[in-house]
Amino acid sequence: MKLYLSGIMRLAVVAVLSSLIFAGSTQAGNSTKAGAPTQVKKYLPPPVQSTRLYTPPDPSAKGGIHGRIKQNKPLLKVFAIVPDNPKLVYRGAVATNGTEFSFQGLPVAKYDLLLVNKSRFYEGFKLTSDADSLSAKDRGQIEAIIVNSVPFFNVKKIHRCDGTTGQSGAARCVLQEVRTLPVTDQEGMLHPEYQVRSIRLACLENVGTAGWQLVTTREIIRMQMWAADLQGVLPHAYLPALGQIRVMDEIKDLGEIDLAAD
Repeated sequence: MKLYLSGIMRLAVVAVLSSLIFAGSTQAGNSTKAGAPTQVKKYLPPPVQSTRLYTPPDPSAKGGIHGRIKQNKPLLKVFAIVPDNPKLVYRGAVATNGTEFSFQGLPVAKYDLLLVNKSRFYEGFKLTSDADSLSAKDRGQIEAIIVNSVPFFNVKKIHRCDGTTGQSGAARCVLQEVRTLPVTDQEGMLHPEYQVRSIRLACLENVGTAGWQLVTTREIIRMQMWAADLQGVLPHAYLPALGQIRVMDEIKDLGEIDLAAD
C-alpha cells in the first residue's frame, strides 16, 4: 500500500512539473513571437540603395582614374559621371584609409567626379556646354519647380545651376534633398532616429509659354544619417579640377587633389 501511494505521488509530482515546464515554454514562445516583430520594427534599418543605380564597369575597357587626397580628410564614396549622358554613373573604390580612390573599366570618354566625405561633398560637373545665360527670372522659376517636386524630401538646396535662357532653353542643377522629418517604413512604423539625404543632377527645359519643366533627375547617392552623422544639408564645394577628365585606354593619374574648400 505504501509503495502504491508513493508511486501515485511520484506520478503526481511529474505531472505538475511537466505542466509547469510546458506552460513556461509556451509563455516563452509567445513572448518571443510577440516581442520579436516589435524589436525588428523598432530597429528596422533604412532601405539600402540599390547597386543597380550605377553603371557596371566595362570588362573590355582598359581606362580608369586614380587620385589621392592631399589633406587628411578621408573619403567615403566616389563617383564618375559622363556629362554628355548623366545616366551613366560609375562608382569607384576608396582605399581603406580614405585618401586614395580609383575607377577601373571606364570606356573612352570625358568624366566629371563627385567625392563625398563625412563633412562635405565635392563635384566638378559640367552643367552646360554653352556659357551660362540664365536670368534671375529663370532661376526663380527653376527653384520653385524643384521645391515643389518629390514631396518626400522636405528640405531642398540647389548648389549650382547653369543653362541657357529663352524658349527651348535648357538647364542642369546640382541638387541636394534631405528628409529631416520622421520616416515611415513599409510596416507603418515611424523612424525619427535617422534622416535621408539625396544628391542628384536635375535637368530642366524651357518649353515656351508653359515655362520651365523638370525633365529628369539623376540620383547619384542616397545617404542615411544617424545621430552620430552630420545632419541636414551636407556642405558643398565646386572644384573645376574634378571635371572634364579625359580617359583613354589607360589609367588616368590625377595626382594629389587639394580639397582646400573644406
